[in-house]
Amino acid sequence: MANFQLQNHHQCFSYKSFPLEIFDKISFYLTNKQRGICKSVCRSWRILFTPSQYRHINIRGRRQFRQFYNSLQFGIAGHYVRRLSVDDVYMSTEELEALPFLCPNLVALSFNGKSINNSQQQNSTNQNEIPYSRWKHLRRLTELQGFTITTYLLRAHSSPLLSLTHLSIRFDPIQNTMKNEFLASLHRAEDLVSLSLDSITLSLTEIEAIHHSCPYLQKFRLINATLKSIGTTIEEKRAVGSYQFIPARHMKTFKFENSGDLYENYEWLYYFAVKYNALEDLELWCEYSVDHPSRLPPTLQDLEERYIALARLGMHCRSLKSIKLLNITVNCWLFEAMDRVGTQLDSIALGDMTDNTIDLLQHLGQSQQNISSLTLWGWPSLCIQETMEETIAMLGQCSHRLSSLTFSMRFSGIKNSPIPLDLLLNYCTHLKYLKLDNIQVTLAFPLNMTMETATINPDLLLRPELEHLVFENGSFRNEIFNYVGIRCPRIKKLEIDSCALIGDCSEMEVKITMPRNTFEIISINHLRPPTFYHHSKPASDIRLFDVTILDERKQKQHKFWRQIYELSEYEKYTGSLSFAYEQKPLETCRPTQYICYEDVNERPEGPWVSIQCYSISELNIGGFWVI
Repeated sequence: MANFQLQNHHQCFSYKSFPLEIFDKISFYLTNKQRGICKSVCRSWRILFTPSQYRHINIRGRRQFRQFYNSLQFGIAGHYVRRLSVDDVYMSTEELEALPFLCPNLVALSFNGKSINNSQQQNSTNQNEIPYSRWKHLRRLTELQGFTITTYLLRAHSSPLLSLTHLSIRFDPIQNTMKNEFLASLHRAEDLVSLSLDSITLSLTEIEAIHHSCPYLQKFRLINATLKSIGTTIEEKRAVGSYQFIPARHMKTFKFENSGDLYENYEWLYYFAVKYNALEDLELWCEYSVDHPSRLPPTLQDLEERYIALARLGMHCRSLKSIKLLNITVNCWLFEAMDRVGTQLDSIALGDMTDNTIDLLQHLGQSQQNISSLTLWGWPSLCIQETMEETIAMLGQCSHRLSSLTFSMRFSGIKNSPIPLDLLLNYCTHLKYLKLDNIQVTLAFPLNMTMETATINPDLLLRPELEHLVFENGSFRNEIFNYVGIRCPRIKKLEIDSCALIGDCSEMEVKITMPRNTFEIISINHLRPPTFYHHSKPASDIRLFDVTILDERKQKQHKFWRQIYELSEYEKYTGSLSFAYEQKPLETCRPTQYICYEDVNERPEGPWVSIQCYSISELNIGGFWVI
């Protein structure tokens, strides 16, 4: 421990007795950039503020894990780790069992990896000797591959399972014995407020047993799950709504994502309406296949039964603030039911993969649901210009409070469907947050028209309130950033993830030219240049970044501040999908280091990302905060 001394009237005051927790508490209120400044003051401050970097650890890949693991072998930095996330890591049994000793004060653990069993660990190992019981402060546990930690917590007589409040696990559909053992031991975690189960099949009796074991459950999430049928005939399905279920009064959030059979077993909607009548957040996602998007068309009577079941949800769940329905056919009855009982939604997500979604947007605009946030899941026919323009016009009419919009074509089966950004901003002028996913961002009108209007008649140029713009899994041209810089002077945050530049392949430079804009955050990850072979194989990520800041406070001897960065030491990894819809995770590469060039005139060869703006508070490239 560093020893600071303050001489005052021949008296010496020592900071040696001050615990590191004080400085860790101070660091909690500082940004990453401010912590780095504190560490660079002197060696003593470096010793004091270094543990603050270990509060939240996010590890991806074996290399990062080894670096983290070795750094904990000496010293007590691991005692300050509160949240640990381990993704795409295969670790030995010794490494996994050493974590409770190295990081005994964990509050949250997320483990998306596998433990490699070696010959030294056999069934002869006594359960009382397994060290996971040292995690006395553990409250949140996420385990997505295997049950290495969860198995012990379920079997041990005294374990952190008793104090868990958040639990998220993924099952192996083949091993039913693990599910039965889990459900039989779940009563020991009676303090759970959040439970997430992935790849599991449940019956009505098992769902009721979960709520009986966890009476204070507030959030329940089912992913890739199957709910067994309760009834076969229409009369039996209707009768579910009259069952005397004990309402889960503490339940505020229920998410049923990528359901394989909710479309057929719609009687579960009656159960949700009775059991979860205090819900504030509801998500229902039906499984959707790009290869086989259509099911057998239901009869008119079956379709009306589904509409009635959804309307029952709207009638019973009167506290709803957010509802998300993906690949579920809805009509106006749901909105009429919510209007009748006085429900006022703040957020909604829609998209049944057909043109019916346009009618649903119209019903939304005619209802009393004046939402502020909308997520729209696009469908295949949106690639037709007339359909796309009609949809965008409906977006501008569905709510005058609309300030957040997520437009996704992820499930449509169409890559890079063109959506004109200028047309979208013309209809939705009050947007502050806009995310475009799996979309080719285009302009309906030439950029020169906007530039001329801004120069000749700036008062005639409509300037949206956009502050946060996100491009993900899509493509764009460089002119998009010129347009946004002119039309959206309030923009503060720009995020680009897994996107590609399109256009002339001779121009390999992504130009984010926005000299008048002041940014809080710019984040760029997996950005690719144009290629002739984009249909067969995506191009490699751009590794070189040229950053220019025009702020006078950054100016030194030159008229601007400029820095060159290069991402290096790439490693392969395979990302995991949150849910499967007949797509495989792509193997890609990610950087493990970055280089900052002192001489900006020595510019290496290769595709570039050039960023020019007035100022940037934080810049993230490839996962590294370089500014």
